Amino acid sequence: MSVTALYLDTLNEHMEKMILDMCPEEVDLRFLNPTIGQKGELKDADVLIVTTYYATKDVIAAAPNVKLIQRTGVGLDMVDVAYAKERNIPISICKGFNSTSVAELAILDMLALYRHIIDLDNKGKKKEWHTLTYRHDSYEIVGKTVGVVGGGTIGKEVIRRLKAFGAEIIYYDVYPMAEEDEKQLGCRRASLDELLESSDIITLHAPLLDSTRGMIGKEQIAKMKRSAILVNTARGALVDPDALIEALKEKRIWGAAFDVFEPTEPLFGVDLPNLIVTPHVGAATYDNYYRGYELCMENALRIGRGEEPLYTI
Repeated sequence: MSVTALYLDTLNEHMEKMILDMCPEEVDLRFLNPTIGQKGELKDADVLIVTTYYATKDVIAAAPNVKLIQRTGVGLDMVDVAYAKERNIPISICKGFNSTSVAELAILDMLALYRHIIDLDNKGKKKEWHTLTYRHDSYEIVGKTVGVVGGGTIGKEVIRRLKAFGAEIIYYDVYPMAEEDEKQLGCRRASLDELLESSDIITLHAPLLDSTRGMIGKEQIAKMKRSAILVNTARGALVDPDALIEALKEKRIWGAAFDVFEPTEPLFGVDLPNLIVTPHVGAATYDNYYRGYELCMENALRIGRGEEPLYTI
């Protein structure tokens, strides 16, 4: 029942060791560019494991025996879905696995912006004592209106945490939550325009689709309060980066925190005091990857046994 799984991404030794330690004997786990593990080849792979590596048509075509493409996240923008479908190759995602880690980062971003944590840390390390500098311009989440764009699994986890902070919560989604969920979470559905106009904090948790690409542009930013902050831990392409940078420079909105963008985008490397950028680490916790790697190994075993893998689309 031996099955060969090939991890396409280059991992550090700690991440490789984690997945190697949980790898069952029946799975021959290889790495395209190993750190401590064994090197593998696309031509030998039954399962391709993908984190941020782009599984393009050429990559998939070079793996003639592949029976499953296993994502360690939930997005499909790293995989040529059309070609996988043409080849009848299922794609499995870690649906809901990263909801806790991404939700925690979104809350962290809100607090870090409101309390100027990045700037105060930098100044403190330079032995600058700024205990009075931001007292007139630091804020709490309690009592604020928070607009959550996307009422899916991650959006719900964010709302649960915001409820504990005493925020008033509204959300926008094309598909409304069940009435029971809204009642339990203490939120109500609003139009996107109402959300943009009335929210003190706007946090994005929508998928990247043709209908959501660029959904926050110059026109939408103009509807926001000047005191609003925008947090994006979903997908960078949801927001027009040039419009956002212009708004931050002109202080048209109070601040923003982004965990998602391409390294070539203008948000990466721009030096603005009211902008926090992190390199797509929302899901990058040990706890989340442990859960994800367990699924990778379970699905590899299922492929070896000729069974249907879990969480396929």
